Amino acid sequence: MKKILPLLLFALLSANAQVIDAIAIDVDGEPITILEIQAVQEKLNMSKKAAVEALIKDRLEKSAIEKAHIRISDQEINEKINQIAARRGMSLAQMRKVLKKNGLTWQSYREQLGMEIKKEKFYQQYIASTITPPSEKDLKLYYETHKEKFGNLSSAVQMSLIVYASKNSKKLQEAMQNPMRHIPGVEQKNLLASTAEMAPQLVQLIQSTPEGSFTQPINTGEGFVAYYVKSKGQGQGGFASARNAVMMQWMQEQRIKAGSDFFNKLKTNAKIRVIRL
Repeated sequence: MKKILPLLLFALLSANAQVIDAIAIDVDGEPITILEIQAVQEKLNMSKKAAVEALIKDRLEKSAIEKAHIRISDQEINEKINQIAARRGMSLAQMRKVLKKNGLTWQSYREQLGMEIKKEKFYQQYIASTITPPSEKDLKLYYETHKEKFGNLSSAVQMSLIVYASKNSKKLQEAMQNPMRHIPGVEQKNLLASTAEMAPQLVQLIQSTPEGSFTQPINTGEGFVAYYVKSKGQGQGGFASARNAVMMQWMQEQRIKAGSDFFNKLKTNAKIRVIRL
């Protein structure tokens, strides 16, 4: 789901929450102040119209989440924070220092992350579920009408892999040494992937790994991954090579459309009163 307002806007609104300011717009009883509009304009380099639209969307979606009774636990927030810290190669103490330097308290940061998790849950339950998966005919038609987006896939190669993933490097090593055994804490997944959709470094790693053996483990920041190379395949060209990329592009466009349609419906049914701008 496309995020409504980035971390910067959250910090701005929190900092200005206690400021007495004139109400510009009322959205189903929730006020938007002139100061908020100006802050969004200045800090995010938006026009007044775009800032107003973003703030209205923010109020409507927060209201929808509250009505849907979306709940999250402290553990979910903690896990999200740990994932972000690992991805950035930072400790929690370092994260706290960076946030403080940027004028955001730890509690405010946890609150905004909590809201982002709620939004994602809401999106999955009420918006993503409305998207009908495409048929092969739909994907082929999309490919034929958008070939310019997939021109670089003509020389792509389909690779057959098994992904081994674990949060514990020792368990992953044990699974690699005993691939026929189930090792608790290690997930396995068959993967048919095109080289055009992989990072160049990963393609190089797999290409240098003999078929029937494992790549070196990779530290993702959130855990450890190794690929068992079943087959490196051959170039297929055309739709066959581009299929996964076509699916991803098609789904991305459908997600954007579904989110936009949902917001427009909320806006149509809402009572929005402009007091002053």
